[in-house]
Amino acid sequence: MDPPSPASPAPLKIRELGHVSLFVRDLAATRRFYREILGLAETGTGKGGRIVFFSAGRHHHDLSCELARTEGPGPQPKGVPGLYHIAFEIGSTREELAAARGQIEAHGLTPFGETDASFSVRDPDGHEIELYVDLRGSGLTRQIATTPAASATTASPNAPR
Repeated sequence: MDPPSPASPAPLKIRELGHVSLFVRDLAATRRFYREILGLAETGTGKGGRIVFFSAGRHHHDLSCELARTEGPGPQPKGVPGLYHIAFEIGSTREELAAARGQIEAHGLTPFGETDASFSVRDPDGHEIELYVDLRGSGLTRQIATTPAASATTASPNAPR
């Protein structure tokens, strides 16, 4: 990306990602998955019950799921423009990751895309959900350096999240 020209207005400053919203086919199945399998808290509903909000505990909602208004193709194959996955941090040790994998398997789901620090599952609509641990233990792994060169060093494709 080219740096802004001197005549360009300054870019906005985004503080953090507020939430992710998905259209889903079945709210009951979605509730079971996010609440009973992933353990997110259901924090409310909207639009006459057509939307449900889930929280990981820090915000009113990190995820909202709305009943789709029409049929559609659903999630697209990997590499097609669009949403790739949603990631949730579940701990800071390999033991926590192994325990989470066991819980997921106990619910009859099959983990895939496993790395040293993560694995993925699919929600009822096929969205890829990554579950990961912060093996650096700092609790700050989502923070990046503020210069492009420093950020590039933190964006190693093989680094634990």
